[in-house]
Amino acid sequence: MRSLGPRMEAAVAATILGVGAAVVAAMHLTWPEPELPAMAYSVSGAEAGVADLQPFEIDDISGAPVELTPGSEGARLVRLSNPNAVDIVVLTLQAQPGLPLDEARNHVPECPSGVLTVVPMGEPVTIPPAGAIEVEMVVQIAHDVPDACRDLVFPLTYSGRAARG
Repeated sequence: MRSLGPRMEAAVAATILGVGAAVVAAMHLTWPEPELPAMAYSVSGAEAGVADLQPFEIDDISGAPVELTPGSEGARLVRLSNPNAVDIVVLTLQAQPGLPLDEARNHVPECPSGVLTVVPMGEPVTIPPAGAIEVEMVVQIAHDVPDACRDLVFPLTYSGRAARG
């Protein structure tokens, strides 16, 4: 195996360990009973001056997907956790809806992901060392939702940026 060299290894480590995170959850535009969302976790790029910190964690703790109807609002409860020994400030948190999926987990091109929006977190929040806080993300569904969007699951990808507190 080829060595990357000390500078490249430091750059790769900074990218992997930078304070930032992303997580995937799901919103359900439906009328019948929803299913539990699939969850995944990945790390975003490094923030300057925080290469020695571990990424904060984003965990959608809402439970089952939120039932939405055209023109309505819902909420997702998100826990932000700090695995570090110092305060961090989460500067941004947002969620991007993905392409909607049917029961067989197939994409439905007749239903655009843009019918669902998530309002970004309004104010930065401080998380104490080895602590966690919960924030609510407001989810809005358009008034003019195509019929093809009924009974679909919208995956949400959460991402955020933080700095040393």
